[in-house]
Amino acid sequence: MTSKPLSVPFLFLILAVWPLDAASDPPPYGTEAVARRIDIGGRYLNIACLGQGRPTVILDHALGGSSRDWRHVQRGLASTTRVCSYDRAGYGHSDAGPGPRTSSRIASELRTLMDRAELPPPYLLAGHSFGGYNVRAFADLFPDETAGLVLLDSPHEEQADGFFQTEAMRRLDPHGSIQYLWDSEILGSLSTIDLKPFARLLGARSASMQGIIGEIAGFAESSRELRSFPNRDKVPVVVIAHGLRVLAGGALSDQLADQWLSLQKDLASRFKHHRFIVAEHSGHTIPLEQPDLVIDAIKRLILEHRP
Repeated sequence: MTSKPLSVPFLFLILAVWPLDAASDPPPYGTEAVARRIDIGGRYLNIACLGQGRPTVILDHALGGSSRDWRHVQRGLASTTRVCSYDRAGYGHSDAGPGPRTSSRIASELRTLMDRAELPPPYLLAGHSFGGYNVRAFADLFPDETAGLVLLDSPHEEQADGFFQTEAMRRLDPHGSIQYLWDSEILGSLSTIDLKPFARLLGARSASMQGIIGEIAGFAESSRELRSFPNRDKVPVVVIAHGLRVLAGGALSDQLADQWLSLQKDLASRFKHHRFIVAEHSGHTIPLEQPDLVIDAIKRLILEHRP
């Protein structure tokens, strides 16, 4: 099968809109935090923890983000329990990881990290955006170690199949350029390309870009994994959806927002014990825009878990 050509300028425009983490940015943690790079088998992942108590709260960031995105939430929870944020493989101060970068692999790496960092279960996991995929995979792989989940604007596993067929997407991308780029063969081939020039232009580490592309290339497989996992009736879940428009106003913006809200409600309904919350004053970056809302949701789950 011949590979499809890809416009490098078009690729650059796509990459330029992602909030890549900068290697020069200092860690956000206070002096009381314990930030460590942990060996998970010849590779190191960066994790930083605050506070004491159980269950341990684990925070997983969005595509293109880093543990820095959780700084307000982490500090706000530190007086309640132990709370840890980490950089997935290829992000922040963590080493790149092997492919395919699917949510089940990422969840397994996280479990190894918890073991090597001597952080025993149970875990209450919060995932923002693609991080929500990963913590859901963790709950399916390790249900007896999962005290609860908080999903912040997490994708719905049916989105990858239906997104490009919606009327809103046809209007937004009438020539199919974005769908063309989404091809897993194209994305997978990018892992062999030297992305350092793009990284320098965007002020980011090349490893971060490799991590982004690897996770996008594995997104469809991650969706299949989540569809194949049985839903766990005993894991309580809180779904938090953004309330502000992420695109400029108009009919298309309203349609996309309505579709997203509908999918978020459906995601919550798939779990027996669930709550659904709209972050009325947030766009997609809920942990940064409304950290107090996230903190309150996590604290409520902690209280429900503790005897």
